[in-house]
Amino acid sequence: MARITDRGVVQLISRATSLQHLNIGGTFVTDESLLAIADSCPHLKSIVLWSCRHVTEIGLLNLVNKCRKLESINVWGTRVPVDCFIDLMTISPSLQIKPPVVLLNAGSAAILPVA
Repeated sequence: MARITDRGVVQLISRATSLQHLNIGGTFVTDESLLAIADSCPHLKSIVLWSCRHVTEIGLLNLVNKCRKLESINVWGTRVPVDCFIDLMTISPSLQIKPPVVLLNAGSAAILPVA
């Protein structure tokens, strides 16, 4: 599955508008895929993006803003700043972010478990 690219995701998504669960973890997709998913999959409930190192904060924010039924997102191994996860929870308070973001009482600090 690692050879899946943005082009493949865009083609898949254009034909799967009722998609509810998507695992594209371990691939080289970028925000281009997340934008296509956000525009075409309004029923998306969960997405796995583990180790998608080319995904950015902009793509994740767009996805969560547009996919209002999103319940779970796995972002383990991405290179997204921790502050982004706080923004995602602000947009969708019930969103389950995996791995869990641990909020500390010291200001707005947050940490992710090291795995």
